[in-house]
Amino acid sequence: MEVNQVEIIGANCQKNYQLTDNFRTAIARLKIKAEVRQVTDPREIAKWGTLPTPAAVVNGEVFSTGKALDSEQIQKLLVRFPKLLIA
Repeated sequence: MEVNQVEIIGANCQKNYQLTDNFRTAIARLKIKAEVRQVTDPREIAKWGTLPTPAAVVNGEVFSTGKALDSEQIQKLLVRFPKLLIA
């Protein structure tokens, strides 16, 4: 079974950690199989161009940029855009 991939892109900062935690909470509540990883290497971040951070990428698609969404916001967006997810 395939697993959804979530990448949290940004520097080692509180907003980045908070967004990571919020994604893990939202995914657990929705019972979605997903791996969440932080991308803090400047070379990997540069591959995304001028993406405002923190940013979240779900299965290769930019999900959010520039702010740490709370877990409720993440849940609502994941439910609203299910095409981002692997069933």
